[in-house]
Amino acid sequence: MIFELLGFDAALRVIAAVLVTAYLAWEDHQTSFMNEHLLYAFVLGGLIWDVVFLPFASLWPTVLVAALIGGIGYFSYRSGQFGGGDVLLLAGLALWLPVSPFISVPIFWPFVLSVFLAASLLASVGSGMWYARLLRDAGKFPGKKGGWFVLGFFAVIAVSVWMPFGALGKGLIALLGVPSVFYLVYRQDVVDYAVIVPQTARQILDEDVLALEKLPGNDVERFGLERVLTVAALKKLKNFMAARSRKTVPIYRNLPRFGPYLLAGLLLSIAVGDVVWALVAG
Repeated sequence: MIFELLGFDAALRVIAAVLVTAYLAWEDHQTSFMNEHLLYAFVLGGLIWDVVFLPFASLWPTVLVAALIGGIGYFSYRSGQFGGGDVLLLAGLALWLPVSPFISVPIFWPFVLSVFLAASLLASVGSGMWYARLLRDAGKFPGKKGGWFVLGFFAVIAVSVWMPFGALGKGLIALLGVPSVFYLVYRQDVVDYAVIVPQTARQILDEDVLALEKLPGNDVERFGLERVLTVAALKKLKNFMAARSRKTVPIYRNLPRFGPYLLAGLLLSIAVGDVVWALVAG
């Protein structure tokens, strides 16, 4: 039983984190949205649980990490780089799982950082494969740049084999390197042919990301257009579209949904105790 293995507090934290993350990841995958009420309840519940059960010496760094995630994540959200639901989910995970409940490490290492790094690695690989398929369907992959990609691919494999690491380290270098080469070679093609999609006013969703760089700069300034389309920002955009008789605007539609990758990163981190420290120990 997990309660016998970890104790009541740690076991409940793990169960709550996995169940909530699993549901929100499923919801994100299905709809591209996460339930805001559940997200806020998850964050607030974690904070209350920490205040009640954590000693002060552990409480303040835990709350600080969650606050930093919230602060940095907010600016990333406002710039269209990160979803608001993802930020709240990470902050909640930081509160519910301050450190790994499975292994002891010599320093305070927030478990959520390992989850985020694992999720980011998996997202890099998964989204790279997805974008490669979209570019192939658009006739842009491998295309004229295919030779550079093949050259970079074999260079990454050669470096991973040459580096003095074990099999896990070599595999990690390859997993990081190959998607990096793909994005380096095809970055603009990914943006132009896979990510940005013309959308009508009715097709635009709340918190969609507007490709401001594809619109005239003077119009962006004049109409006060914003990158993240909140309710107020969407109203400004519709005024702009009506004034300029535009039927569509460029929207960052095909963005990776990070929720499922956060779930995968969480489960992977739980399986090995802590991804980062497992690599350090290896």
